[in-house]
Amino acid sequence: MTVSRTYTDYTNKIAITIPDSFIDVKTGNNLKVSAKIQEQIEYHAKNNSLHHYVFSALHDYMKPKVINSSQNELILQELSTIRKLVEKGDLGSSHPKTNQSKRINKRSQLEMNEVEDVLDAFGG
Repeated sequence: MTVSRTYTDYTNKIAITIPDSFIDVKTGNNLKVSAKIQEQIEYHAKNNSLHHYVFSALHDYMKPKVINSSQNELILQELSTIRKLVEKGDLGSSHPKTNQSKRINKRSQLEMNEVEDVLDAFGG
């Protein structure tokens, strides 16, 4: 039996009905609504700030994750090196990393398509 509860911010004319569980739209997993979330919604409904809480949650949910650009660059270089090794089919030869890295460093930006190609090459 599903039990839901409705929280209302009468000042801003907002009402939210909270079920016991929900489907995470990113993963498709069915998750329980935690007690902390219910407490926060109740708190903001009582303080007429429910709309701020909802939009803050949506903003955090939808904003892209910040990736350190130097870490990202290093990962892309390594993946590009692996890709070239896989394409050559010569994994046992001398390590071309230094030449590969120099060429890669000349490029201002590596594309994410290369990462996807490498992952596809490894069956991922």
